[in-house]
Amino acid sequence: MGSEMQNLYDQDFYCWALETASALRPGRIGEVDLYHVAEEIEGMANRDLRVLKSRLERILEHKLKLQFISGPVRERNEATWTGSISRQQSAIEDLLAQSPSLRPRVQELIPGAYEHAARTATRSFRVATPAECPWGKD
Repeated sequence: MGSEMQNLYDQDFYCWALETASALRPGRIGEVDLYHVAEEIEGMANRDLRVLKSRLERILEHKLKLQFISGPVRERNEATWTGSISRQQSAIEDLLAQSPSLRPRVQELIPGAYEHAARTATRSFRVATPAECPWGKD
C-alpha cells in the first residue's frame, strides 16, 4: 500500500491527504506514506517561519517609510502604514502564541527581513536607508 500512496501523492495531493488522514486516525500506519507525511509536516513548520519573516519585512518596510519619507506622500499614507505595522505586530503575537519555539528565531530573521524591506523602500520611493536595521526588538 505504501508505494500506491506514494504514487497518489504525485498524482492527486488532495486525495493523498484525505487517504492519509483516514489511515492515520485508526492507526493503520502501514498504509501511510511516511516519507511524504514527514515532508509535509516539515513544510508546514517552514511555512510558519516564512510567514514570520514576511510579517517582519512588512513592519520594517513601513517603519522605514514612516521615518524616511516626508511631505504629501507620507501624509497620504501614514495611517495606512501605521495600521499595517499594528496588524502585523498582532499577527506575529498570535503566531508566537501558537508556536512559541519561533520566538528565538525573530532576532535571527531581522537582518534578512530588514534587507528586503530596505530594498523595497528604496525602490519604491528612492530613499536612502541605513545599511543595518536601526530598530531593536520591535
